[in-house]
Amino acid sequence: MHTLGEIAKAINAKLVGDANIEITGIATSLSANQEQLTYINDNKYKQTLINSKAGAVILNNDLLKNCPTNALVVDDAYLAFAKATHLFKKQVVPYQGIHPNVKTNHTKIAPNCVIGKNVVIGNHCTIASNVVIEDNVTIGNDALIQPNVSILQGCSIGNNVVISPGVVIGSEGFGNAQDQQKRWHSIAHLGYVVIGNNVSIGANTTIDRGTIEDTQIHNGVQIDNLVHIAHNVIIGQDSAIAATVTIGGSCTLGKRCMVGGGATIASHISLTDDIIVTGASTVDKNLSEQGHYTGFTSISKHQKWKKIQVWLLNLDKIAHYLNIKLKKLKEK
Repeated sequence: MHTLGEIAKAINAKLVGDANIEITGIATSLSANQEQLTYINDNKYKQTLINSKAGAVILNNDLLKNCPTNALVVDDAYLAFAKATHLFKKQVVPYQGIHPNVKTNHTKIAPNCVIGKNVVIGNHCTIASNVVIEDNVTIGNDALIQPNVSILQGCSIGNNVVISPGVVIGSEGFGNAQDQQKRWHSIAHLGYVVIGNNVSIGANTTIDRGTIEDTQIHNGVQIDNLVHIAHNVIIGQDSAIAATVTIGGSCTLGKRCMVGGGATIASHISLTDDIIVTGASTVDKNLSEQGHYTGFTSISKHQKWKKIQVWLLNLDKIAHYLNIKLKKLKEK
């Protein structure tokens, strides 16, 4: 918890409002309440700002006139937000062995595990050697957690979940803001990872925690080895993700999606239910119609690739047009 005055000083902002109000955390612009801080960095979110219930908003001077609450005025709202996140990041104190307040019931825990405070582990779980479970983690019943798994602070695991060796759940997301000198400033990821029931996660897969809200893996999802799932991703019920798939930040996959090995889904992409993506494909646009999709071409300079892509997408129309022309020539 910090006063607004303390936050303003930390991010070098001009404070417009009450410096003494206490801010307990950071939330999205749509969900922030009177005890939370949010940010707006674009005029297209002006209406969201006008309707904001946040205790304070980080914004630039152009948006100040539309702000209904306390404001922290800066030149670069995204950069200031990045700095502010570190004020609210919970630090984990390393613990050796198993903390005495850990709650378990008929669970087998191998030697050399590290389990932090306020951890709850359900009935009949098996936790293999060298597993690290940080503070405030919740694990359901009948979980199998294999060697060298790390489940980081605050994450939640459902019932009957299998986590294969080397998996990392709740790693820091890859978010950075750049200043005027082109230097990077990391964003502290304050959300968690929430995993449903009957989920299987393959060896050496990594699932990043959310930036503010949670990364979500819904019931029945099957994930192969060496998959990377970035921050704020939502994977719908009973989807299957094959090996070496990369899913960029803030993607949403619907129910029963299947993604073939080596495919890449770019950030902020949405897939509807029952989508199949062929292995090694690159998904760079929303897929709103059910079906089987394939997409890969050889690499080239980006501007040239965009021109080639236009032609590729229209090849069927071009071929159809040429066939009509050829037919008319033959008729003559």
